[in-house]
Amino acid sequence: MIHRFLPKARFLIVVAVLGLLAATAATYLMGAHLVVDQLDEAFWGNFEKLSQFEVQILQAIDLFLVGSGCLTLAIGMFSLFVRELNLPEPIRVRSFHEVKSMFANFLILSMAVSFLETFSHLESSIKGQQSNGIELLYSGAGTVLVTAALLAFKLYGGENQAGPTQAGADG
Repeated sequence: MIHRFLPKARFLIVVAVLGLLAATAATYLMGAHLVVDQLDEAFWGNFEKLSQFEVQILQAIDLFLVGSGCLTLAIGMFSLFVRELNLPEPIRVRSFHEVKSMFANFLILSMAVSFLETFSHLESSIKGQQSNGIELLYSGAGTVLVTAALLAFKLYGGENQAGPTQAGADG
């Protein structure tokens, strides 16, 4: 009985895919809202909030990256578990590791953008003597550690992947 149910249980992934698609739409809309607000401020504003322009644009980019990561994850999971999709080669997935690896790329980019956003608050924190900037160092170190872990996963965590020594011996 379970041998008949288990293959059909893979369709439960559709719940996760629909959730990821909803998250994609929400983050894209939020990013677009930030961009439209900044365009409105740039063209018709009184330039009082111009110092926040770059920060808002970086936040919009971050939202677009997160949305793209969610979309990629949704497409990859659907393609792996439900039905293979006819996709362009750069986003075609053949294994769960490839889905995780593609998502790791978006995480790295999103962390880099988030780290850049911290610079916008640094000057006001130092002027207000709420900080001496050390948290920026800690934030950067944390970003580097997580990025290194994700890159190591991408390079050495693949399934059925030839290791660096085997690849060098073949060539």
